[in-house]
Amino acid sequence: MIGDIFFAILGLTALVSIAILFSNNRSRIDWRLVATGLGLQVFFALLVLKTTYGRQVFEWMSEFFVIIIGFTTNGASFVFNSLATQGDFAKAFPENLQAQGFGFVFAFQVLPTIIFFSSL
Repeated sequence: MIGDIFFAILGLTALVSIAILFSNNRSRIDWRLVATGLGLQVFFALLVLKTTYGRQVFEWMSEFFVIIIGFTTNGASFVFNSLATQGDFAKAFPENLQAQGFGFVFAFQVLPTIIFFSSL
C-alpha cells in the first residue's frame, strides 16, 4: 500500500519535472493551476477507488462510450461492408495482419472512430 502511494507520488513528480524541464519560460508556470490539476487527479482517484457511487458513475460512463463506439462500428460496417469487422478483414487480407499491414486496420477501423468523435 505504501509502496503504491510512493510510486504514484514519484510518477506525478516525474511528470511535473519533465514539464518543467521542457518549459520555455519556467517563471510563467502557474503553480496554482498545477496544484489544482494534481488535486483534481487525487479527488477523482479517491472518488473512483474509495466510493461505490464514484465507481458506479464511471462504470456508467464506460458503458455509454462502449455503446457510442458500437455506433461507430455499425457506421463503418455500412460504409466498408465486411472490411470493418475483424474476422472478415482477416479473411480478406490475411497478409495485412502483419506489422506492415496496419494501415488497413487504421483506415477501416480506427479512422471511422476518429471521424465519428470529431463530428460530435
